[in-house]
Amino acid sequence: MPVKEPKMGRLKGGANTDAEAEKLTLSQLELLVSGAEWRFDHATNSNDRKLAFKRLTWLEAQRERLHDIPAPFRKLAGRQPLQDSDD
Repeated sequence: MPVKEPKMGRLKGGANTDAEAEKLTLSQLELLVSGAEWRFDHATNSNDRKLAFKRLTWLEAQRERLHDIPAPFRKLAGRQPLQDSDD
């Protein structure tokens, strides 16, 4: 089932603190994670991508803490170093 585009702004029932995350069911948390993944995958600039990455990793950490579902290892790609030409 494809993930639908989330509405912009604060999500109704969204969690921004540990206490708010504790009130969510697993299915609600999964929905927030899928929305954060969508935002990360479709970010149009580096700042939006960075913010979406932070949100996604925080939500996955909450899911791991609360429901023992391991968070995948993620690494935000940084700037690529300039390569010297040895030709």
